[in-house]
Amino acid sequence: MIKTAADMTRALRRDTYCGVILYQGPSLIDGAPIVVIANRIASASDNAKTGAMVQTFILRADMRPLEAARLGYDFSICGHCPHRPSNDGSCYVNIGRSVEAVYGAYVRGRYARPHVDYDVALLPDLFADSIFRLGSYGDPAAAPVRVWQHATARVKARNGYTHQWRNFPAFASLCMASVDSEAQAVEARANGWRTFRVRSATAPVMAGEIACPASEEAGKRTTCSDCRACGGTSAKARVSIVIAAHGATRARFAAAA
Repeated sequence: MIKTAADMTRALRRDTYCGVILYQGPSLIDGAPIVVIANRIASASDNAKTGAMVQTFILRADMRPLEAARLGYDFSICGHCPHRPSNDGSCYVNIGRSVEAVYGAYVRGRYARPHVDYDVALLPDLFADSIFRLGSYGDPAAAPVRVWQHATARVKARNGYTHQWRNFPAFASLCMASVDSEAQAVEARANGWRTFRVRSATAPVMAGEIACPASEEAGKRTTCSDCRACGGTSAKARVSIVIAAHGATRARFAAAA
């Protein structure tokens, strides 16, 4: 068993593992089996918008992501998100590419298992001074908040979003409340959250919001890893963030708005 962050980093660089499993167990949303995987730990992310961040994926442990999305079983890891594919939503994640690749590596045993392959006590050191993305795919609230708190105890900054903000208030310090209307934004902020709101291209920016600085509408002035505003109430930023619907499915959002 790997006992130190230094040894785990060496194992990642040697490609013994391509990441670590942070959690395996029941979804806190519906009790189905899920797995939380962190990768891009010893190598930079190639996502131009986010920049170099540790990426995490919340997946059904018992089926391929495309199948889960098609059948609606992604509720276990996405909850009440209106952008789920089964809702004919506007989710921008390319499930058939990165998410399927992560699941395939999981099935092949390419991720280090907690308490078996590594000691979980090393996680704060492993992620120390990194920019950590909670939920590159999936909703962080599907896994226990203690898992995220432990892993991110020494990070430089966090980036995360949850549509489950009404039911999981403990995540307010880690994540932005994902909201899809002005009324939801007002409600979430009244309950102590900072918000990240998706709007149609013609909808106004509300008081207390700024356009996402990494977005096309704001001129892509920075990346998420440099901005660091989307870390819930623990981030230095006080304003909330808004972004125009984007990606290949943005027309669906406009139609639903």
